[in-house]
Amino acid sequence: MAESKYKAQQKYNRKTYVRFPLDLKPDVLEAFRAACKARGTTPTTEIKRFIAEYIDKAAQELEE
Repeated sequence: MAESKYKAQQKYNRKTYVRFPLDLKPDVLEAFRAACKARGTTPTTEIKRFIAEYIDKAAQELEE
């Protein structure tokens, strides 16, 4: 049952989300991971937060 649930989740994710690959130097990635961990968050959360804030700021600038 767990396998079929996982397959359904994979199918949903492929239909709903797109991947955004990002190449970073290993030392930069490790520093980012460490900074996120020190603040009690994850790199994925912080990247998504940055994107959302950037979109909001860009929209506000376009309204002005």
